[in-house]
Amino acid sequence: MAGIIGEAASIASFVSLSFVLLSAAQELGSRGDVLACQLEWEHYRLQTWARFVGLFNDPPELNVFNPTLVQSTLANLEQLLTNAAKLKEHYGLDIIITDEEIREVRSLNRRFGCLLEKTKPQFINDTARVYARRNNAWRKVRWGAIDSNRLRLLLKDIRYFNKRLLSVLHPSDQELNYKDESSVMRSIVAQSPDKALLDAMSGPLEMVDETVAAAARLRHKGLLLELIGLPSCGPPRTSRRAQSTTNVSTTHHKCSPLKGVKNLQQSPDLLSLCQGPVSAEVSREVVQYDGRPVIVEWKDVASAVESKLKYRITRVAAFLTEMRSPAFHSLTCFGFLKASRTGRYAYLFRPSNASCTAFSMWSLNELLYLGSLRPRLNTRLGIALAMAETVLQLHTAGWLHKGIRADNILFFKSGTEQWNSKDDLSSAYLGGYEYARADNPLETTEAPSSKLHSELYRHPNSLGQGRASFHKRFDLYSLGCVLLEVAFWLPLPTILLQRLRGQSDEKDAPCSALYSMAILGPRNDTEYYLMVKEKQKLLEELGTGSIRAELEFQMGNIYSKLVMDCLHAERKCSSSADEELDDSLELQETIVSTLRNLLDVL
Repeated sequence: MAGIIGEAASIASFVSLSFVLLSAAQELGSRGDVLACQLEWEHYRLQTWARFVGLFNDPPELNVFNPTLVQSTLANLEQLLTNAAKLKEHYGLDIIITDEEIREVRSLNRRFGCLLEKTKPQFINDTARVYARRNNAWRKVRWGAIDSNRLRLLLKDIRYFNKRLLSVLHPSDQELNYKDESSVMRSIVAQSPDKALLDAMSGPLEMVDETVAAAARLRHKGLLLELIGLPSCGPPRTSRRAQSTTNVSTTHHKCSPLKGVKNLQQSPDLLSLCQGPVSAEVSREVVQYDGRPVIVEWKDVASAVESKLKYRITRVAAFLTEMRSPAFHSLTCFGFLKASRTGRYAYLFRPSNASCTAFSMWSLNELLYLGSLRPRLNTRLGIALAMAETVLQLHTAGWLHKGIRADNILFFKSGTEQWNSKDDLSSAYLGGYEYARADNPLETTEAPSSKLHSELYRHPNSLGQGRASFHKRFDLYSLGCVLLEVAFWLPLPTILLQRLRGQSDEKDAPCSALYSMAILGPRNDTEYYLMVKEKQKLLEELGTGSIRAELEFQMGNIYSKLVMDCLHAERKCSSSADEELDDSLELQETIVSTLRNLLDVL
């Protein structure tokens, strides 16, 4: 057994370095980034597997149930990657050894590899340690001849052997490995600076969780529309360079990025709608379009910035059309318009069941004030999971919502019946994208909604004249407020007021006396502003009668910790203008996976 382990460890180290040599080979041709990306990803998968089974331990171990299969598979991989004659014979690939020695593994600077290194420093460290133990000089190589079809066959064979190695892991380790791969790929997607790199990642994206691939498609769309990564809000550039980069994609639609969204300004089916609502307080309504009901979300644009923002509205509408994956829990946007009388802009969405001829739509805020509706714990966890997953997807794609609150969380039911406690509310949808923007501090931003009580969901640092630039952690704070409402099934003002009034009436009142089903509202403006001022203190205090103590009683310590992690994300996550150093995605992944686990066991 010791001999098998030693030989397997030696082969794994040798194969690992062979991946480095092949992915760094020069003159890969026009698809060099794509090929190198796939080789680097397979290298990472092998390296992760080797760490799982203990081959990189000192002394090495081999914690698998079939070591003989592992040894033979690694030997096949070794022949596949290091035998120049067989590469030529079986794949038509001509590897030429140069006179230049590879002096340092870190000198390899492929873009995907650099992001992989930043995301998983252990990966490059393991490779460097293997390289340091070499017995001879490793020379750089280049491709002398390439047949793209044959190279795809080589990659297919590499994936086959990697998959066979992963199959010997314990099922629980296989699940952990899959989650690790998806998490790493999500981080790389979130850092991808351009469309070409996302295209190059198409192969690896097929092997991870579909939600990550959906976020990558949305980010790609945002980059095509110049919404993500660029601060410009003017009309799209049409330079030759911009046109050429738009057509780089090999895995996405090779068409105008605005295709799929309609300017409904002159549509005869919407002439009555184009007048717009009389009251500026109306932000969402249901109207008829082409004989079917649609949802309209109105957006106010100040005349001073309209010349800039009108172009972004067009592109944001096109961006929202890409949010078709169920992981976004979002309605389907299909057009936009400007009201002829009020000058307000609007995004138009189809309901969750686009074939419905009649439906009722309620927001979470309305349902919370509906005293007769008390959903089960499973239902409430389902709503919490849907919202957490949507925020994670948006942030991965490089997008900030800026309006996460109860009146922007929507539920639908066919027909026009009244809602009751037996209704399934698990299908929750996040709306309210009128102030959403790219996660870019240079992006033109707008003050969030001034709608009544909306500031209760906003982080204290995002309020006032000296407010900080909006970022992911502010969205997480708003999510934490929503998760709190879902837990108690009470509006946020009621939760805060019950505690605020309880403090003044009886400082140590028991929890049951403070959290009744009664819906409370501020008595006057003075109490409202006192509630806003004391909000953070009320949410953070501990002890008998506190909001946190009652939350733990109602939902348990695990759920309570998730809520507090959201509310304290500003402290828990790195604060940097460099998105690559923002670790809030890791926190969000933990929140989503924990909520999913809680829901699975109930």
